Amino acid sequence: MTRARGFTLIEIVLATVLFSLLMASYYEVFTGVLQLEEYARESRSFANVGPAVLDLIEDDIHSLYIHPRARDAFPFRASDDSLGSQASDSFHFVATRRSIGTEEFFGNDRWTHSPINELGYRVARSSSRRDSRRLYRRESYYVDGTPLDGGDYYEVYDRVHAFDVTYVGYRVEEETNTEATADRQLETFESWDSEERKGYPTAMIVKFTIEAPQLTMESKRLDDFEPERRTFFRIIHFVHADDVDPPEAPTGEGNQTPNNGTGNGNSAPGR
Repeated sequence: MTRARGFTLIEIVLATVLFSLLMASYYEVFTGVLQLEEYARESRSFANVGPAVLDLIEDDIHSLYIHPRARDAFPFRASDDSLGSQASDSFHFVATRRSIGTEEFFGNDRWTHSPINELGYRVARSSSRRDSRRLYRRESYYVDGTPLDGGDYYEVYDRVHAFDVTYVGYRVEEETNTEATADRQLETFESWDSEERKGYPTAMIVKFTIEAPQLTMESKRLDDFEPERRTFFRIIHFVHADDVDPPEAPTGEGNQTPNNGTGNGNSAPGR
């Protein structure tokens, strides 16, 4: 009578090792496919980021508010800034855009959105990635005595390489006669202060450079890894909005508005 032969310990160990190697190879293939899928999805999104951000800026600029009775009450101010060696410009103004946050508007016992608000854009350095910057949109509910300061900061995009804005407008002339005014030529400026230049820009040229998503976890750990970058351009013409009921012009001391900074945004990001 013959006895059925079972597996030896060596055969069992060898089979286990082969099975482990096979599963490890399958796992690498599976994770690789997931990473490629994620990269493809982010790459498609990456191509749409620039136009989407520029559309947001353009909509905000087109809603620029000018007080009909005190046209210089709410200035437009833009600075030529940089972080490291890259342009990181900023600008602030008042616009007729519905606020993101809500507040108890003038004690009416209801939390409402404001139809006119202080807005702005600025770039701050990212703490999570080397030499990376984030673009923030500033919003301050309604308008107070300092329309270019304060408010909440909402992140727009977190992989910004450069944000360079040039302004097109007229240089302030000492002459006031009609002939001198007619001969003025449009010029470009790196910064703009509507109080100093006695008016608003005619247009702004936005150059927005962002970084692409990175393919693998290994590449993220390489100090010398240079991500793909893409630059988007937009010429935005200023359309002055005068079609809403004006708030009271700020006096610089105190104001009649609710407290700012109670929305869902963050305080001013650091440089």
